[in-house]
Amino acid sequence: MKKISICLFAAAALLGIGCDGNVPEPGTLDVPVQSVTLDDELSGGVTLEVGQTLDVALKVNVEPYNATDLAETFYSSNVEVATVSAKGVVTAQKAGITMISIYVGGFEVYFTVTVVDQIPVDIESISFSSTSKEVTLGDADLDLMSLLSIMPVEQNEGVVFESSATDVATVDSEGKLHALKVGKTVVTATAAKNEALTTSIEIQVVRYELEDADRTNWSMSFSREYYNDTAIGSSATAAIDNNENTTLSIVRPGRTFGGVSGGAATDEIWFQIDRGENAGKVNYLRIRHRPEGGNSNNILVRWWGFNRIEGSNNADFSNAEVIATNVSLTPDPSVYENLLTDNIVFTSETEYRYLRFVGFNYEGDTKGFYCSPSPGSTIQINEFYLGLQTKITEE
Repeated sequence: MKKISICLFAAAALLGIGCDGNVPEPGTLDVPVQSVTLDDELSGGVTLEVGQTLDVALKVNVEPYNATDLAETFYSSNVEVATVSAKGVVTAQKAGITMISIYVGGFEVYFTVTVVDQIPVDIESISFSSTSKEVTLGDADLDLMSLLSIMPVEQNEGVVFESSATDVATVDSEGKLHALKVGKTVVTATAAKNEALTTSIEIQVVRYELEDADRTNWSMSFSREYYNDTAIGSSATAAIDNNENTTLSIVRPGRTFGGVSGGAATDEIWFQIDRGENAGKVNYLRIRHRPEGGNSNNILVRWWGFNRIEGSNNADFSNAEVIATNVSLTPDPSVYENLLTDNIVFTSETEYRYLRFVGFNYEGDTKGFYCSPSPGSTIQINEFYLGLQTKITEE
């Protein structure tokens, strides 16, 4: 009988029932937590930028795997640095260090959160896109950062600049180079935290001397008869007579005005300057547009540029050489107030006695390169200048 009782007790235990009715129902037995460890992602601590968040829920390893109580509770030792929500979302608040604790089944694990204003991204390589750069004295500051190739692009280490000749040019902390006088300097750019990562560029500061050529005894000729408009003082020398009250007026191709024909729409239109026996070097031009009228309609008769500039030393213009093409005038001729263009450099230097300035309509279109988009019947110039721009590299 004793043997049978033992067997029955064992069977009852296996079936989950007890002789005294106090044995738990199947599946209700507690399995206690024996150990809790952090994922590798957290175990060494983490660094966050201010405002960044990190979800740390379920980033712990619990043994045994079938432990009954897997609920996680979170706590931050310094909520001014970083807070942690009931669901385990860490939010970086301000620079500093705090400990984030995670409680599971009576066990505690924790990791360090370092909050910074910006996570450092160090420079790996740095180089200038060229070995030298020319800067004109008086121009806007040169942005040296735009000439640098830095990897990785998202670096925030910063660059330190140094000029070898601060009397020639200085560089501020943002990489803006300010030219002070004509001369040369070498600018070095170095990674802020690694002096071994460095690159340099030679800066040549130059200035230009501008001198308008003396237009005395110059004469002009034209592709067709100019329009003699007495109301604007038009004449064959109106554009070179130093008189802003006179204006050269030429009928454009495809138009007839005041009895003067500009020829076929596909013809070229040009004027030619004879600078006399003592033609000196010139390399820039400038135009003063007609100012009279007091309204924006005057932009309809302005030259906007030249398709071609040619030079020759022969009166019949034989052996002509093309000096420049597609020379656009600035500032924008479509703005009525822009009466005077900049000096437009069109060649290095030329001593041709005869210079021809050519325009034409593209495929007969009325919107030629040399005039406004809605042109009038004539092309007019108040004053036309040639001059010499000389580059100074040493003082």
